[in-house]
Amino acid sequence: MARTIVGALILMLALTIAAPLACAEDAVDAPAPDFYVGVRWAWDNEADEDGLTLSVKGGGGGRLGPDVGFYDEGLLVGVSYMALGTRRKMNGLYGGPSLFYYDDEWGGGVTLGTHLSREVILEANFRRTTDWEGVGEIGVAYGLQWPWPK
Repeated sequence: MARTIVGALILMLALTIAAPLACAEDAVDAPAPDFYVGVRWAWDNEADEDGLTLSVKGGGGGRLGPDVGFYDEGLLVGVSYMALGTRRKMNGLYGGPSLFYYDDEWGGGVTLGTHLSREVILEANFRRTTDWEGVGEIGVAYGLQWPWPK
């Protein structure tokens, strides 16, 4: 388990250094991405397992937003409050607390993220209830525009 966590941290450090270089571009007044697709390292504290998974996140323009996830016991549905800022603002840290319903009980979590470039974000999440020991996630995602006209 410790070897896996160290490997994940080394991978995230490499991505943090390489992503801005790969996505370097001139400063343009381009619109913020509508959604993000990426990979994340997730570790489930209850099942004592971890692994690489895919992630899809919205552009996040508002302070209040959905908090949704799929885990072993089913669907996690809730609301998050971006107290530090939003993904769409692209200036420094963003994130905040969340309140959700999962596996027949209420729980809480926190999100913290930053932009590595206009399109690339680095984000960490943690969610937990009183009976569920929770899940932690850290990942990198690339921002895209909707493929159809607005």
